[in-house]
Amino acid sequence: MKKSQSGLTLIELLVGMLVLAVLLSIAVPSFQTLRQQYTVRSAGMAIYADLQLARSEAVQRNKDITVCFSGSGTANWSYQINDLVDSSDCSGGINEIIESTNSQHYPVVTLTSSYGHLTFKPRRNTLTSGNVTLSNGSQSMLVKTWNNSIIRTCSDSDLLGVPAC
Repeated sequence: MKKSQSGLTLIELLVGMLVLAVLLSIAVPSFQTLRQQYTVRSAGMAIYADLQLARSEAVQRNKDITVCFSGSGTANWSYQINDLVDSSDCSGGINEIIESTNSQHYPVVTLTSSYGHLTFKPRRNTLTSGNVTLSNGSQSMLVKTWNNSIIRTCSDSDLLGVPAC
């Protein structure tokens, strides 16, 4: 009487591994693009939230609050939300640093700001129009400001979860 054996032969195992390798080689590039999108979107949403914080702090404190950008156009950037002695001078005296963020939180994202500093005043219609662009490869996101104190996000590169510009 013969005993039946169960299991996989070496050829069946090798064919299964080959199919798995082909599927992974197709899927990995898609995950890289998705990772880039999420990195840019999370950096953009953090800046959006910090600009909203600066606007609300200006209203709450009834004084000018300035966001000072440095390292614009590079991957080694930073910004601070400050209560400055002179709201137009980021290198001058600082009364209080409210928030500070740098590129270490988002190491592969490049930040380009259309302004060196952005001052929020306690009254509406006093904000400088401009934008902050965040990019990583082909993925990019804009955080736009208008002079009526509106802050919006958009993307030209079909970023998931971000409206088109």
